[in-house]
Amino acid sequence: MNANHLEKSKILIRYLEQHGRVPKDMATLIINETRVIEFKKRKHIVSPLDMHPNMYFILSGAARGFTREDGEDLTTWITIEGQIVGLTLFSKQFSTAKPQFIETIEPCQVILITNLLVKKLLAEYPEMSMICRKLLWQHYHDAEERNYLIRLNSAVKRLNRMNDTHPQFYHRIPLKYLASYLGMRIETLSRLRSQMLNSSTT
Repeated sequence: MNANHLEKSKILIRYLEQHGRVPKDMATLIINETRVIEFKKRKHIVSPLDMHPNMYFILSGAARGFTREDGEDLTTWITIEGQIVGLTLFSKQFSTAKPQFIETIEPCQVILITNLLVKKLLAEYPEMSMICRKLLWQHYHDAEERNYLIRLNSAVKRLNRMNDTHPQFYHRIPLKYLASYLGMRIETLSRLRSQMLNSSTT
């Protein structure tokens, strides 16, 4: 193991420690059985052709989750470095579930956490169960926020809500992905941004 991998793995360990205790031997197992992968911009981390329920900790970059409806991408979530993304097996239980994609918005460097490793950690360390519960709650909260945002009855309210909860998205995420995430046309989002820019300079 090289020093670079060790340092990057420690970033993941510190992230997990925000959600629960990570014993030393558990940390060692994570360091030894994870690896760093790099993805170029607009590459699939996960697609319906590769539906492994692995997890990916984003070290750098931005990614989005999306489905397709009548040939159109529908962005369901956006995230940046310092977060875990991945698929679950739950969608496979429902025949109406849409195929899920995870795609990089920017070049991404991630730590691959295989489903096999997750199962091993859950079997050997009670602490991992607590961490997973807290991560699940966090993702549930994020899904609730997204559900609330998309139900707001005006484009202005949705944009303002996103700026309140995820201000880093505004200038960083390309317009077409933001528009899809916010449930509005690109032209509408472009007009609103121009209005906000004009109001801030007057």
